Amino acid sequence: MLTKEMKQELIDKINSTKDDSLLEEVYRIIDINFEENDMVILTDEQKESINQGIKDIDEGKFLSNEEANSEIEKWLKK
Repeated sequence: MLTKEMKQELIDKINSTKDDSLLEEVYRIIDINFEENDMVILTDEQKESINQGIKDIDEGKFLSNEEANSEIEKWLKK
């Protein structure tokens, strides 16, 4: 796909969407690229998820890579 066609397709999709969160994310991505800003601003929900993950690790609630792969294999065979 040519750059011009890609731009037009993106414009059309942006114009037709009614999903505010999608528009905000597209704006954020474009804004980051223009500002060349390395800072990522997290939502409160994202911060809480990160904190919960750290707490889980501290409490030993995690799987090793091998254990996780084994669980995935079992799940895929169902």
